[in-house]
Amino acid sequence: MKLFYVLTVTAIMSLAFAGCASIPGTSSKGLEIPIEKAAFKFVSDVKEGGYKIVGTDELKKWIDEGKKLTIISTLPANEDKEIGILPGAINGVMPKSEKELTQNDKDNLLKVAGNDKEKVIVVYCGFVACRRSHQGAKVLVENGFQNVYRYPGGTTAWQEVGLPLTK
Repeated sequence: MKLFYVLTVTAIMSLAFAGCASIPGTSSKGLEIPIEKAAFKFVSDVKEGGYKIVGTDELKKWIDEGKKLTIISTLPANEDKEIGILPGAINGVMPKSEKELTQNDKDNLLKVAGNDKEKVIVVYCGFVACRRSHQGAKVLVENGFQNVYRYPGGTTAWQEVGLPLTK
């Protein structure tokens, strides 16, 4: 539980510092409210979902070190083919909203995740505000997976730092 709070505070602080750094999408001219709302929604999602989060640098390190993990893209398969996927990722599509989530979606994701509930699983989608990865991580946790991580930056963050996607 302590780790959860450390990660949550880290996420909030990262967003706050990003806002102070005048990163595109933030402004001292009044555009902070949408970012603040998004930050609170993200923190709420992490708390509600019961999963952990991993950033771009850490995930890249895990991949480079050959850490045993399963990476699941929750984007539609056609988007994965068009945009590309993170190295070694497999597809476990989730809908855009929880209202659209069906038992078939859940069953498909659980099949993709496999039977080992102790392994590290990282789920991602396109960007922080995308709800697909939240839903996927939450479904996995609800079904007993113990080491579920959400990579919130997704394909957008991966590409922003110059890392390649595979097709």
